[in-house]
Amino acid sequence: MSLSAHLIAQLDAELEASKRVIERIPESMYAWQPHDKSFKALALATHVANLISWGAMILTTEELDFASEEMQNWKPPTADTAGEVLQLLEQNGAQVRGILGSMSDEDLEKTWTMRMGEQVYSADPRHFAFARWVLAHQAHHRGQLTVYLRLKDEPVPGIFGPSADETEM
Repeated sequence: MSLSAHLIAQLDAELEASKRVIERIPESMYAWQPHDKSFKALALATHVANLISWGAMILTTEELDFASEEMQNWKPPTADTAGEVLQLLEQNGAQVRGILGSMSDEDLEKTWTMRMGEQVYSADPRHFAFARWVLAHQAHHRGQLTVYLRLKDEPVPGIFGPSADETEM
């Protein structure tokens, strides 16, 4: 299996899991946050959807420099409803899936760097950067969303099998 096919399969699984969690966020939770330092629920869900767009950047550029003027002026897309978040998730997923489908293993072995000016945070093969900064990062924040749901007594969907709220997936 090529690296791109492997990453597409992982991406599709993560997108489906994130969709199930985002669908569970009721409107009454949109502005709720468990702590002052935490995201509000809808903002966190939007972050989960926007993380997929990082995949396009990782796959089509050589680096991300947080000190660049472009990044200093960058504003991520926002959403006003869980439905809009789901649309963003689907759009970003389709874009990244298309890019991945056109990439060779050689393309995915090229180094991608994350930096802040001269300070390098990471310099890894694109496939590793994609897995870390898109797939694992999304899973991390999706996990936070499941805790938000639990804290508000909303049913938590199964991700890696049934949850305590479901008997089957």
